[in-house]
Amino acid sequence: MKAYIILLLCGLSALGLQAQNLQFRVGGGLASHYGKAQNVGAFKVGLGYEFEFDQHWTLTPSLAVYGKGWKDPNQLVYVFDDAGNQLFDEETGEPLQGVRSRSASQNYVQLPVLLSYYWRMGESRYVVMAAGPYVAYGVSGKQKTKGDTEQSGAQKLYYERNTFSEPGTHRFDAGIEAFAGYQFPTGLTLGIEADFGLAKFNRSGRRNISALLSLGYRL
Repeated sequence: MKAYIILLLCGLSALGLQAQNLQFRVGGGLASHYGKAQNVGAFKVGLGYEFEFDQHWTLTPSLAVYGKGWKDPNQLVYVFDDAGNQLFDEETGEPLQGVRSRSASQNYVQLPVLLSYYWRMGESRYVVMAAGPYVAYGVSGKQKTKGDTEQSGAQKLYYERNTFSEPGTHRFDAGIEAFAGYQFPTGLTLGIEADFGLAKFNRSGRRNISALLSLGYRL
């Protein structure tokens, strides 16, 4: 993360006096996938520069490390033996079913570009509204699975894998980020932000979604 922040500062410093404000932002909240997946914890640490057009409008490109994820417990799955043969109930002939639970963390390097509007409420006090696109690249994460009846041996009970090494999983992500908050005279901004993924996380069509409580500081 330090290496990416240093690269950002070096690149933006070449823009000289056009860079008006350095912004540091951290946040924590929840993330999931669209659909039946459930929420897991999420976090964000970001650094960016704000370019002022006038007293109301600004543009802020940033670099952030963003931790997202999802969990999908209690999935009904068919049962197989270690040779890969499907098992059936001896009395009814119905396929045997088990319960599989899966959760994953997804850590991204994310590049959002937000267009912001500042609505002045008083001396050095503003309501801030912002939105814009983001692109991201998955760099790490861990996927945990319990009760996978298609596996053999001990892996039927539990196993772990790298999130982005799973077949059909995509490292690239893109979507829309939105933010609403209040800036205090001290330079602190408290708000909420959300990411709405547009790119598919995997072949099944799942997309990322997250919401954070965010704290920012203008240096």
